[in-house]
Amino acid sequence: MDFRQLESFVAIVKHNSFTRAAEELYLTQPTLTGHIQSLESDLETVLFNRCGKTITLTEAGEIMYNHAVNILNMREQALYSVARYEGRLEGELAIASSTVPQKYLLPGLLTAFSNKYPDIRYVIKQFDSRGVIDAIISGSMDFGFVGTGMSFPELEMLQLCEDSLILITSGKGKFESLEGDSVVWNYIKDERFILREEGSGTREIFINGLKQKGIDVENLNVVANIENPDTIKQCVNEGLGVAVVSERSAKLEIQLGILKGFRISDLDLRRKFYFISHRNRVLSPVTRAFREFTGQYITVV
Repeated sequence: MDFRQLESFVAIVKHNSFTRAAEELYLTQPTLTGHIQSLESDLETVLFNRCGKTITLTEAGEIMYNHAVNILNMREQALYSVARYEGRLEGELAIASSTVPQKYLLPGLLTAFSNKYPDIRYVIKQFDSRGVIDAIISGSMDFGFVGTGMSFPELEMLQLCEDSLILITSGKGKFESLEGDSVVWNYIKDERFILREEGSGTREIFINGLKQKGIDVENLNVVANIENPDTIKQCVNEGLGVAVVSERSAKLEIQLGILKGFRISDLDLRRKFYFISHRNRVLSPVTRAFREFTGQYITVV
């Protein structure tokens, strides 16, 4: 029994597929199959039930899986400890993020981490919140950042910090002379709304806030669904409609007087940002360091 056999075994369980496991490990399928056959021979047991293209763990396989993950984690922890001791940690991090955390959380976090570990490179990809979840579950990205909480058995979600959604409007017309920093829903319910795209955490929080108040979202006068937050702000400024966006994302425009911002006092539009990792993934020294650093960084900032 060696590490290559255990890595093959864990990858097959993670993907529930020999093909995808082989792709992840850059192995041919015959090589991968050979690793499993050798492992089963060493253990003198069968690890997988095979029925056509469907594979499931046997009882022995389930027992072995937990031990395999622990063994691989211990190996990675040893490599990580030595790397930290020697002061050398290098590699690549693939991070998936929804729009707001990518723009307002990641720059500071990555800069701080890079100052400590300058030889690490980053691949950052933007998705909506659902897309981030899918990327972590599939294993195509190492970690994710989203603005809405979701429960999946494969994932661990670390709460980072809070944010609020606010109404942004043009500084002209109905809202030009409106004083104060809040409005009630009845005052704005007939406005033309610009919404984020389906799958967006911002959109989901807003819709859920309406539903909690018994407000029928089908009655919203939606003039546009737009993916890019900067485009939304520009459309609001031009008078196309109003929008509910992250307070962080509109802070500068409100300070400069380009837009006006209001809390909707009778809707709960608070949300939290989350750091997502795969519960069963074997962490490399680099990914382990980043996960630990992220938890520490957010509690300080």
